[in-house]
Amino acid sequence: MRDACEACFDVHKDDCSGFARAVAASVNVTLQGLADDIVVTIRTDPAWRRLPDGIAAAWSAEAGSLVIAGLMGTEQAHPDSHGHVVVVVGGPMAQGAYPTAYWGSLGGPPGRGLTINWAWTEDDRDQVTYAEHAVSMPATE
Repeated sequence: MRDACEACFDVHKDDCSGFARAVAASVNVTLQGLADDIVVTIRTDPAWRRLPDGIAAAWSAEAGSLVIAGLMGTEQAHPDSHGHVVVVVGGPMAQGAYPTAYWGSLGGPPGRGLTINWAWTEDDRDQVTYAEHAVSMPATE
């Protein structure tokens, strides 16, 4: 998953939802819409399996699943018209709870292999939804 994130990062570093959609497409998973739409999808679409926390998300990403973490804009401590989504990858955990991820960002710095405590404020990072989706890698010739 890290390779997919690296391949999509430069083009989509200014757009979290565009980044998540591009990474998902690269592993044959369809995501549509903006960040809030993606959060609704990972919470309600039966193809996505909710994960209880960042530890489970890190394990799932390490095992090769596509893992998206997200929070809707209206759910943030300081509500916003835009939510935020990230792609979790294998790697170190911050404070034993916050997995490594990649993300684009409309209003702040993008994240390239950083732990998600850099993607959300201290007030929001424990409210994030995590979900996994099985992937099928594109055929190579």
